[in-house]
Amino acid sequence: MPELISETDGNLLKLTLNRPEQMNAMTAGLINDLTDAVMDVAASRSARAIMITGSGRGFCAGADLQGNGLAGRRNVIEGQMMVGINRLILAIQEVPVPVLIALNGAAAGAGCGLALSGDVIIAARSAKLLTAFSRIGAVLDGGMSWSLVRKLGTARATAMAMFGDQAIDAETAKDWGLIWQVVDDEQLPIEATMLAQRLANGPSVALGLIKRQIAFAQDNGLADALRFEAACQGQAFQSSDFLEGVTAFQEKRAANFKGQ
Repeated sequence: MPELISETDGNLLKLTLNRPEQMNAMTAGLINDLTDAVMDVAASRSARAIMITGSGRGFCAGADLQGNGLAGRRNVIEGQMMVGINRLILAIQEVPVPVLIALNGAAAGAGCGLALSGDVIIAARSAKLLTAFSRIGAVLDGGMSWSLVRKLGTARATAMAMFGDQAIDAETAKDWGLIWQVVDDEQLPIEATMLAQRLANGPSVALGLIKRQIAFAQDNGLADALRFEAACQGQAFQSSDFLEGVTAFQEKRAANFKGQ
């Protein structure tokens, strides 16, 4: 059974973590497969949006603590992270298409980091987030030392990290700004696919530039952000989709974007 299921639906690439009996805990192979799939889109533009979800009742339980002899990796974990989970999070951040996370259940540890790396996160009502690391004497990874502070502020990020076994339910995560939308469990596949398809058939140049703008603004001041906005708008106005969007608006019809 493949650890990662990859499905193409028009302009959308759907990636499903597929270790349901282990709550989709990530092995090195699964991390590499997921990273390669995302990087392939970056290189080939074979999809205009990516959707990541989990099979079974959980999204991702983080690293596989059972099968990989985690304690035996104490002296090599830093290097393994650099070529593993760190590479994956950067690939998701840098791929020039929107990444939608369909959070179908619990996301813990690095699985929480994976969930929070998405551009848009839609969660089932039963989903929950927990950092989990402190309960085994570990620290944040999966980019959460960066993402939690920026999404939550210092107080909530610190408490969520230190009380790692305290789960944040989907509604609280939405109220705190960690995720965008919460839907009933049975509606998640339908709603998430609909939103992902909307992104996949949207103005891809503009959506990719919006993603870059948001990332740029995290580490730069207003003046630099304004200059970057102007540069990005210059690129967007040069796209064929911009001309189509303006024409469709003037003709009072739905735009037919081509991703160019």
